[in-house]
Amino acid sequence: MRTGYWVWSRRLDAATAALSRSDYKATWHALSERESDAKMFVASEVDEAKFTASADLTLATLDEFVGVRPTDVVLEIGCGVGRVGRVIAPRCREWIGTDISAHMLTHAARRLADLPNVRFVELPTVGLDGIPDASVDLVYCTVVFMHLYEWDRYRYVQEAFRVLRPGGRCYFDNIDISSGHGWKVFNDAASYPIAQRPPYLPMTSSAPEFETYGRHAGFSRVVVHRWADAWVALTGVKP
Repeated sequence: MRTGYWVWSRRLDAATAALSRSDYKATWHALSERESDAKMFVASEVDEAKFTASADLTLATLDEFVGVRPTDVVLEIGCGVGRVGRVIAPRCREWIGTDISAHMLTHAARRLADLPNVRFVELPTVGLDGIPDASVDLVYCTVVFMHLYEWDRYRYVQEAFRVLRPGGRCYFDNIDISSGHGWKVFNDAASYPIAQRPPYLPMTSSAPEFETYGRHAGFSRVVVHRWADAWVALTGVKP
């Protein structure tokens, strides 16, 4: 993660000090009241031009690994302030932004207000409650798993399988612990004293972890991608 992220995050440690890491709703409510804070925790960036450029990179990754089609209903898990939705929605039939934080969705709705094919769903807890079975063509989740426990990561992979139509595709990413960047992130987080670790500290993933999630959730054509000495991603197709 960028140095600025760590400086920014330590400023907000007091707001989350008493929260459990499992209390995702309260944590992200506290971290996203201001849009500038929300943007930093979404993408380690507040500069609008750089924020938009990072979304373009995510779109390019999705295009390469799973494709975004004009006929797709696309769902994002953890849409934040709509960083990626801004560039995905014009490429698909409908874009659904889900997030556990009402503040995040308020920022996203304002930022995407000019797009006619978007809607937002606030998640009450881990999972995709409110999204019908077999109703979506593409589910993606980017820079979210770093904030979740492993059990909850797998829950979202399972839920993606449930809401996807047959032939639907999924994409999940995280920082790769076996990469150079991932090991630095791991050590940066480890620098916190145990009793002072805030609940948003990023946690890494591995290729075997992602492959295990995909296969146990029922996906076919499970592929694990690694790139840029930083990232690992899972893609799969619902049979």
